[in-house]
Amino acid sequence: MSETQSSPKMSVLSGRMSHLCAVIGSHMFMIGGYHKGEPEERFKDRDISVHLSDINIYSIRDATWRKVKARGDIPNRGSGMCMASHKQYIYAFGGLIINDSGQREFSNTVHELDTETMTWRFLQPVVGTNSPGVPDRPSIRDKAAMVYYNGALWVFAGWGTRIDRTQHNSRFVPDMSHEFVGWNNELWRFDLKTMKWNSPQCSGSAPSPRAAHTLTMYSDHRAILFGGRTREGRVSELYILNLDTLTWEGPLETGPGPEPRSLHTCTRLHDGNVLLLGGMNGNGDSVKAQWVLETGPDVKWKRVELCKEKLCARTWHTTAAYTVSENCSELLVFGGSPDNIWMPKHKYWANMVRFNYGVKPLYEICLDYISRCNEAEQPQNKEIVTDINSRKKVLEAASCSFIDSVPIYDMDSIGPTSAS
Repeated sequence: MSETQSSPKMSVLSGRMSHLCAVIGSHMFMIGGYHKGEPEERFKDRDISVHLSDINIYSIRDATWRKVKARGDIPNRGSGMCMASHKQYIYAFGGLIINDSGQREFSNTVHELDTETMTWRFLQPVVGTNSPGVPDRPSIRDKAAMVYYNGALWVFAGWGTRIDRTQHNSRFVPDMSHEFVGWNNELWRFDLKTMKWNSPQCSGSAPSPRAAHTLTMYSDHRAILFGGRTREGRVSELYILNLDTLTWEGPLETGPGPEPRSLHTCTRLHDGNVLLLGGMNGNGDSVKAQWVLETGPDVKWKRVELCKEKLCARTWHTTAAYTVSENCSELLVFGGSPDNIWMPKHKYWANMVRFNYGVKPLYEICLDYISRCNEAEQPQNKEIVTDINSRKKVLEAASCSFIDSVPIYDMDSIGPTSAS
């Protein structure tokens, strides 16, 4: 990324929710989202949504943000998109977008962002090759879930327009008050080489139609599906999807576990377990309780308390994991709302909460400290050390021992800001 494409470093970013994020290398890329803007006086009782299209990069080493201008086939602003990443690429699918006429509409497009060149590319699907009556792409939708596996994007379920088809036992459940929109439980695969969609037939009992759920890769070929919103309400069901055998397993019996929720995050940790944070419960309230899904031979939930008072309740946020070592993940949580997001005048978190899960090596803590000293330009650190190898040399020169175990700790965060 060239220096001309980016703005000066920032320590704080505006609050938002429904954004996308992915950790690539030692940076977290955050895309879009939305927040409530300040309405004009004559519209003071109206809820005004401001959709964002910006890209911001967070340096994990320096704890600073940088706004970046991308080029290419830039996608429309929107919310409710789902994403996956692989190597230097970030993929975005669907969403409720703002079209070129300024109107809202559902989408079923795929865009690819090359984070090395900061270039967007619209992935034009090959259509018209299926038999008559057989769809050749997913319906338009938002709040779906997506993962990358074996050269393809896998998309499950979502909320969108009516689907009049019954192939592969997929179902559409209309909203009680909107006959032509509702939930589906379709599974689609987009081959990134042939640019073709197909809807694979799976064995086992598929999850019911839903949206605002999560689908998380936790092993080489298995993904965990958790929660979401169905017509009957929010659920806490847990399924495993084997992408090699195309088999659903579930709902799994795991003993005591989290309450039903949607708009949460499930993030794979360094040990293959999955961390569940936040979300909206059955009453519409944001959830604070934290759980880890242990993915061993006996899948089960474990209640945890991480970062304590700093990791507050939030909905429609993002959580990304940075692998520090084989024994430690650093989690980065940004945005979301602590309130019921369907109520007017709710707040947005504008803080980055960072904490470790596992045992962080001492040399990593030392590197973090040196980065902070450099950023603050303290007198005792006049020489700015810019890469990890140089920093290690500084530590070695100071005869600092590299010990592999230290207590779990958390980093400082910035409080919430109100959108109205």
